[in-house]
Amino acid sequence: MLDDIREWISDNLRYILLGLAIILLIIIAFFAVRLVTHIGSSGSKNKVQQETEAQTEQSTDADTVTESLVKDQEDVLAIATSYWTAIGSQDFDTLEALCGKTFDEDARATVEAMDVAVESYDDIMTYSKSGLTDGSFVVYVYMELKLTGIETEAPTLRQMYMQPDTDGDLLVVQTEDYTSEISAYVLERQEDSDVQALIQDVSDTLEERCASDDDLKTYIESRTTTSSSSSEDTDEEGDSDDSSSSDAATGTMQTNTGVNVRSEASADSTLLGTLVAGSQVEVLENLDDGWSRITYLDSNGSTVEGYVMTQYLSSVG
Repeated sequence: MLDDIREWISDNLRYILLGLAIILLIIIAFFAVRLVTHIGSSGSKNKVQQETEAQTEQSTDADTVTESLVKDQEDVLAIATSYWTAIGSQDFDTLEALCGKTFDEDARATVEAMDVAVESYDDIMTYSKSGLTDGSFVVYVYMELKLTGIETEAPTLRQMYMQPDTDGDLLVVQTEDYTSEISAYVLERQEDSDVQALIQDVSDTLEERCASDDDLKTYIESRTTTSSSSSEDTDEEGDSDDSSSSDAATGTMQTNTGVNVRSEASADSTLLGTLVAGSQVEVLENLDDGWSRITYLDSNGSTVEGYVMTQYLSSVG
């Protein structure tokens, strides 16, 4: 039996080898096709991946620009809307509930005097960033102001700070109740690119509307020049001390960055408020110690007099 098999293999060896060679060629061809197909699909996939990565990179860049600014967070928007509606109607019961404090006579007088030309605060939107503690927020409130006798509404942006009380209820913190930590944090957030972009957008919108409505333009200019008149009165009365002033410019200037306003020419004095980059102020005098005495209109329409570092002021425009 074995001898017959050996004899058959011997007689047909060349045919067997030829068949094995053909099978080997088929196997090689099969794997060659698989390899070429894989390389082609891999190259195509890499191209797609590159495009996807580029899009992701662009998306990441956009996220960096917008940072953590969140629009229309429901609870924040509701509180801001109630707050400014109460300001407009001088509803002190609502204001006290929203702020978690009692408004004394001075506080009520401030509310009564603020925005006297405003008939209503319309189209309120909020943009918020996380605050110092869990559940707290730095809030930027966009509003359309309906002004008495002016057809075109004026866009404005107001900054607020909200934080939860011991019961977890979100309350509005009044500016005069800011801690030094909150003040510093709010000032830092004003320098964020997304906040600066929002401020610029509102400023551009206001400028466009002033260009189309002379009444609105006149009103805005009158608000800007109020502190300028105060400066001229001070100079005429001779209250400024020329011996303590430097050669730096006085008159209308603007902040070139976010800056704290102090009650005295010292970083340790009481914080009166903060100004964002581009805020216009009236410089009354420049002191030799690097501070400038200024006045400006705060968000309540009140004239504030205080001190800022001279290095943070520059010419308008």
